[in-house]
Order: sequence, then C-alpha cells, then structure tokens
Amino acid sequence: MEFRYGFARIKLNYTSISLGFNPTQLGFPSSISANADHLLFPGIAPANYYSLGNPQQGDTRFPGFDSHLLAAENTRILSAHTLRFGWEGRLFRSNDTESGSSTGNFSFSAALTQGPNPNSASNTAGNSIATLLLGGGSGSMLINSKDGATQSKYIGAFIQDDWKVSRRLTLNLGLRYDLDIPRTERYNRMETFDTNIPSPLAGPTGIAGLKGGTVFVGVNGAGRRQYDPQWSNFGPRFGLAFQASTNTVIRGGYGIFFAATLRPANATIGNEGFSASTDYNSSPNGLTQSGFLSNPFPNGFNKPVGNTQGLLTGIGASFENPLTGDNSVPYTENWNFDIQRQLPGSILIDVAYVGSRGVHLNKSGENQWNLEQLTPANIALGTKLQQSVPNPFYGIITTGPEATATIPYYYLLAPFPQFTTVQASYPTGGYSIYHAFQLKVEKRLGHGLTTLVSFTGQKLIDDFSQISNVGNQTGGIQNIYDDKQQRSVSSNDQSRRLVISGTYQLPFGRGKSLGRNWNRALDALAGGWQVNGISTYTTGFPISVTAANNCTGCNIQTLRPNNNGSSAALSGPVSQRLNQYFNISVFSQPAAFTFGNVGRTVPDVRNPSSQDLDFSVFKMFRPVERLTAEFRAEAYNLLNQVVFGGPGTSINSNTFGVISSQSNTPRQIQFALKLLF
Repeated sequence: MEFRYGFARIKLNYTSISLGFNPTQLGFPSSISANADHLLFPGIAPANYYSLGNPQQGDTRFPGFDSHLLAAENTRILSAHTLRFGWEGRLFRSNDTESGSSTGNFSFSAALTQGPNPNSASNTAGNSIATLLLGGGSGSMLINSKDGATQSKYIGAFIQDDWKVSRRLTLNLGLRYDLDIPRTERYNRMETFDTNIPSPLAGPTGIAGLKGGTVFVGVNGAGRRQYDPQWSNFGPRFGLAFQASTNTVIRGGYGIFFAATLRPANATIGNEGFSASTDYNSSPNGLTQSGFLSNPFPNGFNKPVGNTQGLLTGIGASFENPLTGDNSVPYTENWNFDIQRQLPGSILIDVAYVGSRGVHLNKSGENQWNLEQLTPANIALGTKLQQSVPNPFYGIITTGPEATATIPYYYLLAPFPQFTTVQASYPTGGYSIYHAFQLKVEKRLGHGLTTLVSFTGQKLIDDFSQISNVGNQTGGIQNIYDDKQQRSVSSNDQSRRLVISGTYQLPFGRGKSLGRNWNRALDALAGGWQVNGISTYTTGFPISVTAANNCTGCNIQTLRPNNNGSSAALSGPVSQRLNQYFNISVFSQPAAFTFGNVGRTVPDVRNPSSQDLDFSVFKMFRPVERLTAEFRAEAYNLLNQVVFGGPGTSINSNTFGVISSQSNTPRQIQFALKLLF
C-alpha cells in the first residue's frame, strides 16, 4: 500500500492603491464615507473611456485558503490482470474578507445625452462624459462585500483492471466514484435564491403569484449546506490496445470524467443578507433625469441584516446569489479512436479522431446571468415599458429606485419585481461538443535528425463560452429564455493548428562521422552543435459583435446587432484591411426593444491567424573531464512576423472593424550558458 498526505496554504493581501481616500474630496456627500466599510477612490467608468477607481485600483481583500489531501493506493497482479485501486479525501477551507465598491461604483453611458431620441442608439450622438458631467449614470454601493469562512470536502475512489486478453489485445476497464460534499460556513452566512417560493409581499402589494426570495442555511430546520451532495457521480472508463500487425496498433477509449464542483469552499458563496447593496439610477425610465451624482443615495443605504428578514432580504436592491437546487457537478464524456503505423525509415504516423461532450457546465461567470430579464413578450411592449405607473412597493421599499411613489412599468414586469437585479451566481446547465481530426508524423532519431509534424482540424460548439477565468471570453448572453439562441461555434474554437518541429545534431566533433579524432581544442570550437526549430500556424478565434443596449429596463446582458443576410467576410492580406477587417455594412443596430439576429459568434469571420517560427542553436563542450557546458542561442519569432490583434466589435464604436493592435511580441533573442557537473 502507498499512502500520501499533503497540505497547502495560500495567504493573499490585496491592498488598494487608493485605500484611505475620502470621496468627499470629489464632491460626493459625506454619507457615503460615513457608511463605507473601507474608504477607497470610487469607481468612475464612462463608456468608451478609461475608468478610474475600483476595480482598476483594486479592492481590499485578505483571503486565505487551506487544503489537505490524504490518499491510499495499491496494485495487485493476478495472472493476466493488473489491478489498481485506491481512494483519496480532500478538505478545503477558505477564509475571506473583501471590500469592493465600498464607496460606490458608477458607470455612465451615452444614452441619456444622445437626443433627440434616447431610445435610438447612435455612434455619433451623445457622450458618456456628458452624462457624467450632468451627474447621470447608474451604479451601486456595497457594504461588507464578502465575508466568509467556508469548508467543503471531497471523497474519491477508483478501481482499474489492465487485462491482457491475448498477446495482441489489452483492455483497460475502470470505474471512478466522485463525491463532492458542498460547503458549510462557520457562522451560517450563506443562502440561495429560490425562484419558486411564494413571496410574503404578494398580499401587501396586491401582486398575485409573486415569487422569489432568499433562503438561508441553518434557519427553520434547514441544513447548514447550501446544497445536497450529488451521490450518483460514477465515471466508467474503457480502453483497448490491439496490435493489428507487426507495425500497426489500434487504440480506442471512452470515459466519463467529473470536474470539480462549482460549490466548493471559496470566497463567492452568496452571503447577500450579510452584505448590502444600494442602487443608484439617475434615469429609471431612460428618458428623463431624476437623480444626481452629487447625492446618489438620497433615501439612505441598505444595511446588512443577516438572516433576520428572511424572504424580504434585499428587496429594492440588486444582489447576486446561487440558485436553490443548482448543485449539478460538471462532467465530460470523452472518446477517441487512434491508429499508429510504423513506416520504413523510422517514420511513425498516427491518425486519430477525438471527441468530447460537456454537460452541466458553468453557464456564466460572476454577474452575467440576470434573472430579471424581461420575457420577449414583455420586451415587445416597447416604450410602454418606460411609462410611469403607481408603485405597489411604495412605503414597503424605502431605499433605491423602487422607493418612489411611481416607477417605470418595466419594474413590475420583471420576474421578481421586488428586486432590481438578481444575478445568478455561476449557474450550471451549459453544454459543449467537440470533434477533432489529429495527424502526427514523426521521423525518429536517425543520423542526428528528428522531425515532428502534427496537425489538428477541430470544431468546438457550445452555448456559452465564459465558463472560467481563462480562454477567449467573448459573446454574451442575449436571451436567457432561449438556450438554443446562445449555441454557436465557441469563442474558444481554433479550427486548424499545424506544428512542425525538428532537431538536427550536426555531424561534427569527436565521436561523430566528421571529426571523430579531433583534438580537444578543435572539438570545443567546432564540435557538438545542434540546431532546433519550431514553426506554428493556428487560425484565429471567432469574433463576437455587439450592439448598443437600447432596451431600457429589459435587463438584457448583451445585445447583438442585426445582419442583412450577407457575409461579413472580406478577402486579401490582413495588412491591407486594418481599417476595415470585415464588411461592417452588413451589421446594423436593432430597433429599440428588439433582439438582434446575429449569433453569439460570427460564423464566417475570425481574428487574424497566427504564424510563428522559433529557432535555437545549442553547443555542448567539456572544458574539463567532470564539467559539461551548454551554450544556447534562442530566437523567438525569428522572422519578426506581425500577428495582428482582433478588430473592434462594437457597432456603435468608431473602431468597429478596425485593427489597432498587435497580439504577438517582436523578435526576441536570448543567450544562456549552463554548467553541468
């Protein structure tokens, strides 16, 4: 038996460069600094301009993360069977204190100043700085952003049998079990948002069927965990290797692989009752200005109340919460079929088909799935949504834009009108499918030469690509009620990739075919040289085109433009298309209160492809018997090729379709000397 134990701790200290800055110096009211848990430069983010303050200057955070791992494993050989089996347990702990938007985070669009019709988007009328100077815009102030001391556990077990059925056939049979036990919080400062629970405000407001509210852990007999464990995560694996002939091997495999749960111990847990957000909206109807930045929160601030208000927690404000029952663990089904053939001359050719299907993937990142989006039928009401109507929450909600006697009609048509915004925190349900043809040709070492050529032709399709903090993250959600509308070629798809590499040991020097008997001095100068090269070509990522979100109150996360039915692709060298990389005339701004018909990614336009050649020269020599020296000269992007960056993708920007950046670095040359003794 083999046993393993591991422990790791990470402690971070994020201190904002503006910590201690009092926003009254900018003319903000003293009430903001009096209620802030940390004094910071407030966030000022005018559209199409550089932003100031949070998050550019950083939040204040003091997180710490611990992990423990204990595992045991054994191997038994029984005749033609080689059995491996084992288990592992993991304990994760996260302690976090964060302060974000503690003095307000404000954004400004051009919509309020783009008359004569604010509902008609334009790339020439209006300016976000003008909106800022008028004291318009929107934003929020957050008190006690994140405080959590969470813990979660994981248990896994596996068994695998490598069965040599015959001299030519080997089967690999395995089964793994994964159990993620969702997190608890030391002080029960967690909750979920239940979309179906009846709201206690239905009676006082007269809104029949009103639903939605916060459900806390550890209250009224509820368990301390946000979710129940998912007990059925069994992952079977099957593989085979068959020697069809002396020089030919066939391999294949299939397996289900569970990823880590999206609900482990971490900082983003949903503790909205223990933090509080107050919204600012200078123009709730999108037409006239009724609020001013000089006093953005005239009705006061929402304060943290813990779990004392139950389903009334957060009413009249925006907040982010994980969804009740959303405990699915992501997994992938992976399969492949591969043929290897050894050819004369030490040439190996490998041809493979690889596929993968992702299920229950993370649909979106933080603050990207607004449950308050109006239904398409309600959006079709158009400007009627902006009309002022009596506020049934008047006197019940006392802070924020829903504290007034009248409110725009769209507030009441939202799925949960008692809240201004409900952001689902990392909801599951995403999907992906991947197919690839892979070819590898390798010339193994012979006469000092080794070469490798590999090619991948692939396609990745998903229904939303922002499933992590890595990769090419473009293309937002337009209609949360239609998952099929989000399905497209993934913004992480690279359809072709070709890599050619080679190593050649020059035949000069002692022990080589030329210079076998050279003396030490001559060998040190001319012997032991090796040259290496890698050439890479990849197609660019797909692009995602966006339009101005001129649907006031619709709560659409990302609005896409319309396409007139023509292809946007243009031909010719990229260097000759820098001012119009693709045909921008085929796109147009949708009419107000309508969706655009363009997909999440454009099917026939990609970012520029990438080409690169790296080259190096190595020299080995031995100045004395027990010392080996290696000299290296390496050049990255040897030909100094320019790989252009992506074009502007907002149709309301003057840089739409314009390439103004370089995505790779210029030629870099470096020298190194390594001593081995």
